[in-house]
Amino acid sequence: MRSSPAAVRGTSTAGADRRHGVMLRLVGAGVMLTVMADTTATTLAVGVLRYTPAGAGMPLGDLVWLTSAAFIPIAALLATAGRWADLFGRRRVLAVGLVVFVLGGIAAVAVEPWSYVLAARAVQGAGAAAMIPASLGLLLGELPESERRGAIALWSSASGLGCLLMQAGGGWLAASVGWRALFIPDVVIGVALLIACAWLPSGRRGGARGVPDVLGAWLLAAGIAIIVLAISKAMAWGTDVLWLALAALALLGGALAQARHHRLPAIDLALWRRPRFVWGWLATWGFGALSYGLLTVQPLYLLHLGYPMLEVAMWLTPTSVAVVVSSFLAGRLIKRVGPYGLIYAGSLLCGGACVLVLVQSGPTVWGLIASVVVGVGVGALAPGTSVATTLAASPHQYASAVGSATMARMVGGAVGVAVVSVVIDHPFMTGPFAGLAGALALCVAISVLIGALALTKITKMRPDPGDVMVKVPRKLLLELRMTLATVAAEADALLPVETRTPPTTTPPAPRPDAQPVSPADTRMGRVPLPRAAGTGPLAGTRGPAN
Repeated sequence: MRSSPAAVRGTSTAGADRRHGVMLRLVGAGVMLTVMADTTATTLAVGVLRYTPAGAGMPLGDLVWLTSAAFIPIAALLATAGRWADLFGRRRVLAVGLVVFVLGGIAAVAVEPWSYVLAARAVQGAGAAAMIPASLGLLLGELPESERRGAIALWSSASGLGCLLMQAGGGWLAASVGWRALFIPDVVIGVALLIACAWLPSGRRGGARGVPDVLGAWLLAAGIAIIVLAISKAMAWGTDVLWLALAALALLGGALAQARHHRLPAIDLALWRRPRFVWGWLATWGFGALSYGLLTVQPLYLLHLGYPMLEVAMWLTPTSVAVVVSSFLAGRLIKRVGPYGLIYAGSLLCGGACVLVLVQSGPTVWGLIASVVVGVGVGALAPGTSVATTLAASPHQYASAVGSATMARMVGGAVGVAVVSVVIDHPFMTGPFAGLAGALALCVAISVLIGALALTKITKMRPDPGDVMVKVPRKLLLELRMTLATVAAEADALLPVETRTPPTTTPPAPRPDAQPVSPADTRMGRVPLPRAAGTGPLAGTRGPAN
């Protein structure tokens, strides 16, 4: 039997959609895997440089700039890159970001002076700023609504997988080749993702036409960069950072003023008018400070005890495994407990694990259990914060929402790394691990703040006991009304004349040719009604229309 052309076209279209869906998931997860592997590589490189002759003479605050140099452009450009991805095509912005990221990675491996390495890391951060919102915006914009939560869970769990792979293989690379070799896998994966972009759909483009707000984008990027710089150098520069803070506020005010008057602003103000997005943004900021703070403390703690790099990687592997597994499971639980339920549970687990480590004197079985619990907590926080921010936006704002939310995560991460490094170098506690213990106590405080924010949101979202709200689509209500009207008309036409109710309770005036009604007929209930000509929708049926 020969298939019809329509059936063949339908089958081919469905197959193409499945292939696009698989490729979208692979590329989106690959982008997040690469970015998180790059971040893990910098934390491992900082630990190697801290306890090797190559960087033994440098203070920790300067070594941490290997991470901050990438965080600053990521945090500064994410919101603008997400906005431009929505306007000019998400695949196009993703491809540009991958090219910039790969070139920066090659330079970080090849150049020798420390200042050039930091500049190469900044170039990589600029590329990552374009990759992150464009990848998730493309993923959410092309998938049906029923598959978006699962895609976000996959996208979030890929970050844990990138951390796991880098911790498992990074220790061997750093020990056998050197700390620069930690950036080679990111370059290889970036090239593979760039090739895969050819098989992706172009992504939705905004219908607006005109020149984008370049001035507002530069003002926003400069303001955020100065804020991160001021936080990172607060202890070294003292009160001089206040001038930086004032300059940052002036730049951000100029970016907001541009956004209010420009046709294609760099900041999507409509997104920030959504309270749900603002709450999710705050939770994401806290998650960034907590996760990157813990990511910095863990290897430094183990290297401080004298463990070699390979054993450090082995101790960190259970945490990454727990992140991958719990992120996948959290994506399935999010429909039951909601995003803020996951955020509350994740913050509780991370804070409890940090307290458990604080009462230990060194690496023990309880410390290993605590590291697994930290991974579970981070695995719950990642999809929870992603869903809370991203799905609070409209479909045409997905990339903007991802950019703003990831900006919050990176700014929080820059704050967490800077503050943790300051606390380690200037401890406020006593004991052999005073600096590391103070950093863990700070992580506990951040966990408490995130949990309090999530609990407040859960309480505010709870409806009143007497209120019952059912959301029904308008189209369904219209169809239901038409169906009921049709049923009523048909039932009215089928009813006998004797059982119909007159339209009014006032008896009609007797007609001249009507027959007189006898008292017996009145007692038996047989009262003939006058037949009137119907003028409504049931005209032509027997009896008056009801």
